[in-house]
Amino acid sequence: MEKHFSSLEDWRREDALYALLGDLLPLPELLERRPGCLTLAFCPAPTLLAVLEEQERSGFSPVPWRALAAWLRRCGALCGQLPLDGNLRNFLWDGQQVLGLDLESFRAVSPAECGAAVAAALLTYKPADTAVKRAAAALLAAELEISDHAIAAAREALAARRSERRPRAFSGVVLAGGMSRRMGRSKPELLLRGKTLLQWQVEKLRSLGIADILISGSQGLWLPGTRTVPDILPQRGPLGGLHACLDQAENSRCVVLGVDTPLVPVNALAQLCRSCKDGVTVLRRGEKEEPLIGVYASSLAAKIYPLIQNGGAPVRSLRTVGGWDFFDYLGPAEYLRNCNTPENFQAVEGLLETYAEKGVPPCF
Repeated sequence: MEKHFSSLEDWRREDALYALLGDLLPLPELLERRPGCLTLAFCPAPTLLAVLEEQERSGFSPVPWRALAAWLRRCGALCGQLPLDGNLRNFLWDGQQVLGLDLESFRAVSPAECGAAVAAALLTYKPADTAVKRAAAALLAAELEISDHAIAAAREALAARRSERRPRAFSGVVLAGGMSRRMGRSKPELLLRGKTLLQWQVEKLRSLGIADILISGSQGLWLPGTRTVPDILPQRGPLGGLHACLDQAENSRCVVLGVDTPLVPVNALAQLCRSCKDGVTVLRRGEKEEPLIGVYASSLAAKIYPLIQNGGAPVRSLRTVGGWDFFDYLGPAEYLRNCNTPENFQAVEGLLETYAEKGVPPCF
């Protein structure tokens, strides 16, 4: 399982903690490290959030919560760093021991401070304050010597953080209106492991929570829950399709994907959404920009029109009319492969076959 980081600082922090704790504390096995990416052994164990939900159905058991308290005490003693977000998804329970995840979020806090944050988050998962949740929180409080006041303060801090989050609504755009000359057949309709390339991209956008999804192309490319948008000015290339979709988008920002990059990871797109600026923010790996993987302000439709009024123009021509920023992607270049030719498509098929043979879970 490959974990890609949005910053080298986060990668260095987690890599250093794996080097320190890997043989001393239950963690997923680190198989490989390279700048911006750690390859971890896949562990099918459920998260502690899933364990909590199961206990709501079957009854409370103290075993995983006692193991969590022991893990936090041990980790604090070894490195003096623990997470402060209280996220139960960052811990796995394999039936015998707790394993920690996402070490880049660890900071210098005590086990009691971390435990208070965990108890606060645990109590507020819906439905909040059930008997099972109170029992789990009480056990953590007893094991880690956490006061009621500390848990109450952690709940207030958690509520404040949640109220500060202003999720930005995005529309999604799949640019699928090209002629597919080099491919020799319609790229959006190519089947890759049982799904069309268009389905791959639409499903990515849906996994980001995007409801308003527009497809630039012919009416035959429609999928349930999407809108097909014809070009306002025909034969203007990707910028013409982008212009029409931005003009019709319901939200102020659009996540834009070309139909022919089916392996771009969803987590990279989520990080792109979180880091996007006004105007245009495109994915970049090293010196190479990917203008058809980006977030575009819908208001740019008015600025695109003069650029394509008398003919086609490259998407990069938007540099001249508004902000053009980057999200630096640190993952493998092979995830950004285009399917422009039959050879390109065969290479992507082969890559997926290799991952399947090795049991690597898809992150696409």
